[in-house]
Amino acid sequence: MPTQSRGPRPCTYCPEPGADACVRTQGDGDTHIYAHQKCARAKGVSPLYVFTDEQPAGGSS
Repeated sequence: MPTQSRGPRPCTYCPEPGADACVRTQGDGDTHIYAHQKCARAKGVSPLYVFTDEQPAGGSS
């Protein structure tokens, strides 16, 4: 499971960068869709995994 980011991850649910969770994978599992935990909860989505090396981001939802 990745713990280092390659740069700011975009949130799929809001325009703010710094997503701190993966909410979905696509295709063969190599494409990960990220979101802020707060944004995911607001949409009723459970993260597949969260990044533990960063402070949770707020998100704007």
